[in-house]
Amino acid sequence: MKGDKSKAVVGVFTYMDDLINAIKKVKDKSLDYRVYSPVPNHELEDVVYPQKSPVRFVTATGAVMGLCAGFALAILTSMDWPLRTSAKAINSIPAFVVVGYEWTILWGGLATLGALFFFCKIPSMFSAIGYDPRFSHDKFGLVVGCSGDTTGEVKELMISSGADEVEVRDGL
Repeated sequence: MKGDKSKAVVGVFTYMDDLINAIKKVKDKSLDYRVYSPVPNHELEDVVYPQKSPVRFVTATGAVMGLCAGFALAILTSMDWPLRTSAKAINSIPAFVVVGYEWTILWGGLATLGALFFFCKIPSMFSAIGYDPRFSHDKFGLVVGCSGDTTGEVKELMISSGADEVEVRDGL
């Protein structure tokens, strides 16, 4: 959560529909929030993050760089240590396709892994304010960062949306 917020309002939800309703209300008020879910869900993902992920561009860039690096490695190696086979040219492109393909897969996969770590902020070195272990088992969570004077309004918003429990915590 970003910004200079002094309180965190933590809502615990049993049903995802109630959570989605609360998220929409929080977004309408332009409040800073974080969502916790025990399972991945596309409907929840569409509400929280409607734009497409930038990871796909990082993957494509890594794959193209891997393709170029694979072909460059194979071509430069064959030029440095020429080994003529039959009457073929030293730099015969079909011979380098396998190396280029494998490096495309390798670099694309590593770029995807790096992008996921970067965009998901993994590993998180600090414990998340408002996290409850139930959010990893059977409950949904919504943590809203707000100043002290708006906590009552946010708390009421979550209760009206169907939260099972609402708690105000300090220390954001």
